[in-house]
Amino acid sequence: MKPTLIGYFPKKTLRELDWLEADHVEEICSASECLSEGPPDWVEAWAHNARWLFNSPEIGWRVAGDERQEHEMYAFAQYPIQVDEGAVIPDPVSICGVSRLPEGFELLGYDAVSRSGGNRFECSPLSCNHAARDFPCNSRCLFDTLDEAIEAAKEFSLSSGGWEPGPYHVVAVYREKR
Repeated sequence: MKPTLIGYFPKKTLRELDWLEADHVEEICSASECLSEGPPDWVEAWAHNARWLFNSPEIGWRVAGDERQEHEMYAFAQYPIQVDEGAVIPDPVSICGVSRLPEGFELLGYDAVSRSGGNRFECSPLSCNHAARDFPCNSRCLFDTLDEAIEAAKEFSLSSGGWEPGPYHVVAVYREKR
């Protein structure tokens, strides 16, 4: 199964995590913008694509403007599945105009993230719901393997589980090295 690069996004990586109760986690690098936020007023710039990301790092940096130094550039590649009520369903990913992943980006891990109302990612239970206490994840609050992310997405997607409502999508998370 091959992921599709869906875009780039500058984020302020959250590193103050006393509240998370998962001592091994050093930073929040999720696909969600809930905790590691993007630039202020980025939506109003209306430079994002259909997945609410930017088609190139250059566009993302332009939108970040004067706050560029406070942000790090992330890239996201989505796998062609949707997970709903524990079932993995094929879900082709189609996005146009996203530039190829440049050299200098490293894979940080995989995220299982909700998307219940449109094309924008919503919540990552590892950080948003403190699931990092109960699920294996790395220091970046991401899964180390695709299989771990898919299995967690199955669990997160169950309405009886108490997580954010789904369906869930699995993405590979990259960050530009500084």
